[in-house]
Amino acid sequence: MNFKFAALALALSAALPAQAALTSNAADITNATVVDFNDYDGYLTSGPETVAPGVVFTGDEGSELGAFIRSLESNGVWGAESPFVAGGAVGELRFTFAELTSAAGAFVNHYAELGSFFPFGLVVSAYGDNNQIIETYTLSITTDEFSYNEGLFVGITRDAADIRSISFKGTNVVLDNLAVAGPVPEPETYAMLLAGLGLIGLTARRRMR
Repeated sequence: MNFKFAALALALSAALPAQAALTSNAADITNATVVDFNDYDGYLTSGPETVAPGVVFTGDEGSELGAFIRSLESNGVWGAESPFVAGGAVGELRFTFAELTSAAGAFVNHYAELGSFFPFGLVVSAYGDNNQIIETYTLSITTDEFSYNEGLFVGITRDAADIRSISFKGTNVVLDNLAVAGPVPEPETYAMLLAGLGLIGLTARRRMR
């Protein structure tokens, strides 16, 4: 899929809390597992559907895994270079993780009414282990009406691994290359590792004497 970005307007609904960030840089999703949906071919489903080990998709009516073509009106067209996920006329695409993660995101775009000064918004939300929203942002993506496969990477990162699922809500949302951060060792793990290295060093010195 072509990742050439056109004019992109990112409007945050509120100031970012200190413990979280909304990112447009896929590199911020560290040690990521990336789901490209290439194994699907026009599968209409609301789920649940396991799209990768430990990643389950659910969506509203009209959702499609492995979509090949979508008109986004004044935001251009997503086409058949690579299968992607497409939402219904209005609805949610959600991905739930077997293991809590500190960050997740995807390359997305959405329907924007042709000729409208205010394009329809996209809402991205992260949910915690209790299925309550822990972060949510409303933004708009603006690409040229003659663009092809353009959009914006949108992700949420947090200091702690407390994201159970991430959702993208809007009108005719399209999405590809879902990225989910891998586990990061806890501070206690680092402490144990340093203690182990120190013990090995001490043992080596004694043997040298």
